Amino acid sequence: MWERARLVKDAGVPTHTLTSYYRPEHVDGTPLVDPTPGPATPGGGFAVLTLRGLEPHHMTETVFARMPTPEELEMLELPAGEPVMILHRTTYTQANVAIEYATGVHSASRFSWTYSFILPD
Repeated sequence: MWERARLVKDAGVPTHTLTSYYRPEHVDGTPLVDPTPGPATPGGGFAVLTLRGLEPHHMTETVFARMPTPEELEMLELPAGEPVMILHRTTYTQANVAIEYATGVHSASRFSWTYSFILPD
């Protein structure tokens, strides 16, 4: 399993961490295995996967809140008492092949999610 971790900032202020995990057979020989911090390439990991014939089609995300660990408190420069939002995401191709698992730790006051979707019949 290849792991790509990064700390994301907005105007120099940490907003979240995101660690993506990929199957070696999907990413060997790509920029995703480069240990340099930051996005692997313009368009990120999904662009790399698409070029490998593994275009993302759908994903499942779970989001929940908890109090940060001491390490997360320091890394995200959080004020005392601020919770974090945890993201777990699995991304799939149209053929339902899992191509990425990601986990993120987000500052509750510096990050938001917006979802739009069609309601089923």
